[in-house]
Amino acid sequence: MKKSTMKYVLVVVLAIFALVPAIILGVVGSLSYSGFSNDARQEEFNTVTMSKAGTVGTVFAGYLGDATMLSKLDAVAEAAKTGGDGASAIVKSYAESNPDVADALVLNASGTVVASAAGAEKGVFEHFSSDMPAVSTLFSWDKYQSDGFFVSREINNGSVVGYVCLVVTPASDSALSQALAGTYVNKKANLALIDSEGNTINFDGKGTTMKAGQLDGAIAGKKGDFFKNNVSGVTARDNQVSGTAGKYRYISGVIPEVTSWRWLAVCDSGEFGAASSPIVPLIVLAVVALVMCALGFLIITKFVGKMHDMLKTMDGITHENGISSTRFTVKKKEEKSELGEIQISFNEFLDEVKINSDRYRTIANLSDNMLFEWDFHKELMYISDNMLQKFDLKPDGATLSNGRFLDSLMTPEDADKYKRDISAMLKNQKGYNTQYQLMTKSGTPIWVSFRANCITDRIGEPLRVIGVLTDIDNEKKAEMQLSERASIDFLSQLYNRSTFIRMLTQELDRRGPNKVATMFIDVDDFKFINDRYGHSSGDEAIKFVADNIRKKVDGRGGFAGRFGGDEFVLCYTNQEDIANLEQIAMDIIDELYVGFTTVEGTLINVRVSIGISYCPQHTEDVNELISFSDTAMYFVKKNGKTNYHIYMPEDSESGEYIDPEGYQAN
Repeated sequence: MKKSTMKYVLVVVLAIFALVPAIILGVVGSLSYSGFSNDARQEEFNTVTMSKAGTVGTVFAGYLGDATMLSKLDAVAEAAKTGGDGASAIVKSYAESNPDVADALVLNASGTVVASAAGAEKGVFEHFSSDMPAVSTLFSWDKYQSDGFFVSREINNGSVVGYVCLVVTPASDSALSQALAGTYVNKKANLALIDSEGNTINFDGKGTTMKAGQLDGAIAGKKGDFFKNNVSGVTARDNQVSGTAGKYRYISGVIPEVTSWRWLAVCDSGEFGAASSPIVPLIVLAVVALVMCALGFLIITKFVGKMHDMLKTMDGITHENGISSTRFTVKKKEEKSELGEIQISFNEFLDEVKINSDRYRTIANLSDNMLFEWDFHKELMYISDNMLQKFDLKPDGATLSNGRFLDSLMTPEDADKYKRDISAMLKNQKGYNTQYQLMTKSGTPIWVSFRANCITDRIGEPLRVIGVLTDIDNEKKAEMQLSERASIDFLSQLYNRSTFIRMLTQELDRRGPNKVATMFIDVDDFKFINDRYGHSSGDEAIKFVADNIRKKVDGRGGFAGRFGGDEFVLCYTNQEDIANLEQIAMDIIDELYVGFTTVEGTLINVRVSIGISYCPQHTEDVNELISFSDTAMYFVKKNGKTNYHIYMPEDSESGEYIDPEGYQAN
C-alpha cells in the first residue's frame, strides 16, 4: 500500500469512528509499542549474546588449536619422553607472543614439569590427574598471582608420553577478556563464563572472577548451587537454556569442545517487564476526539511519514554490505517517545553488533589459524588478513569454487577434488576435514589442514560456510619422511625392491626424449664369503658394495636399490653418465676388487658381475628393462664372471636364462 493511500484510508476511518476507534487505537497502540519495545530488548539480548558467545567459542578453539600444535612438535615430544630441555625455548617463545597465556608447560606421562615458559619448578604439576581435561575449571594460582584455568593436550608418540598445558589468565588485554567485554540492553546485560564448579568470570561485567558461593549470593541473595540447578543440564544437543534467577534473566549455552565451561549471559529482569505509559492518555483522547477528527489528516500524515522513514532506514541497513554507519536519526524531543526508544535501542544494537564483528575479525587475525567465511545471501567472501598475507587471494569476485579461491592455488587434480568436497559438504550440510597442498605468494607449496562447516537456516538452506586453514607443512613433511624410511632396505640403506621399481616406473613415464639405463650387479661367489668368513662379514660385504655404488648415482639424478641377497640395481638418468656407462661399470668392478678389511682384520676382495640395458634402445617396459639387465648379468656369470655385458636380444633367445623372480612393478 502506498503512503498516500494509507493516509486517506485512515482519515476516512477516523471520520466514521470518532471516539471509540480513537480509544481503541490508543489502547492497542500503547500495548503494541510496549510489547514491541520488550521484544526488541529480548531480541537484542538474544542476538548480541549469541554473537559474543560465538566469539568466545573462537577464542577457546584458538587455545585448543595452539595446545594441539605444540603437542605435535618433535622437540616437545622428545622433551616429554626423555626429560631433556629441548622444549624450553619453544614454550617460552610461544608464551611471550601470547598475552592470554601466563605459562606454557610440558609434562611427562607422570605429570612432572619438564619445561615451563615461566620457570615453574620441575615437580609434579599441581593439578595433574590421570584424566587431564581439555579445559580445566577455574583455579587460584599463587605463582601467577591471578585466577585462571589451563588447556591441555596429550603428547602422543605412539603412546601417551606427556601433556602440553597452557595456563590462561583472563588479563585485561587477553583475547578472552576482549571477547567478554562490553554491555548491552541499555548496559544492563553482559556475558560471563561459568565452570562446572560454579565459579564465574566477568559476572559483574568488569572482568572479575567469583567463586561459587559468591555467585549464588550475587544472584539470589542466598546460598545455593546456581550451576547445578540452572545451567548444568545444557548440552551440545540442547544448545542453550534460559530462565530467571533472583533479579536476573539469563541465557546459557555450551562452548564447542569444552565440557567444563558454559557461557552465561545475564541481564536485569526489570528491562523486560516494565510496560510503557500510553502515548496519549485515554482521557485526553476521549475529550479531544472531535479535535482529532479535524486534525486527523495532519497527525496521520506525520505518523505515516515517520513510519515510512523507519522502513526506509531499515531497508538501507538490510541491503548494505555489513553494519556500516547507517542508523536511525532521533531528534532530541523524540528520545522519550517509545518510537524514539526503539530507534535508540536498535542503534545501540547495531553498534554492539559492529563492535563484535570488528572484535571477531581482530581475534581471527591474531590467531595462527587462517579463517574465511562465505555469505550465500550477500555473495560476499571474508578472508582473514593472515590468510591474505600468505596466499595470493582476492575476496572480490571469489566464491567457494569458481576458480578464484583456494582452487586457484592447487594443481588441477587437487582443484577437482576440492570442488567435489565442497559440493558434498553443501549437499550433506555437514562439516568436513581434509588436507590440501596450496601455493603461497612466494611460490612455495605448503600443506594445510582444511576444516569447514555449513550453517543453514531453519528450512535447511545454506546461509554461510565458515572454514579454518592451519599450516601443517612441517608435520606433513615429517610424516612423509617416515613413509620414505619404510621404503629403504635396512642393511644396505638403499631402496628396497618395490620402491626401486616404483621410482624407475616414474622415471620412464617422464623421461621424454632422454635415455634411461639400468645396471644389474651381482656379487660373485657371495656364498663363499659367508661360508668362509661368517655372515657378519657377509653383511659387511653388502654394506661395502652399497656404499660404493651409491657414490655413482648420488647427486647425479640416479638412484640405487637392493633386490635382496647379493643383488643390486642402479638407475641412471644423467645423459653424460649413460654415454660413459661402460667406463662406470669398469670403475665399479675395480673399486670393489680393492676390497675391505673386516672388523677382525681380514682383507676381502669383492668381485661382481654387471649387466646393462637401455631405454628406449632395448625396451620401454620397466619389467623388461630390469629383466634384460639381469639377463646380461647372467651372461657374464656364464662366461667367467667379474666383468660387464650390455644386453643383446640373442642373450634372451639362447634359452639359457629363465627369470625365476618375474619382476613386476608395484
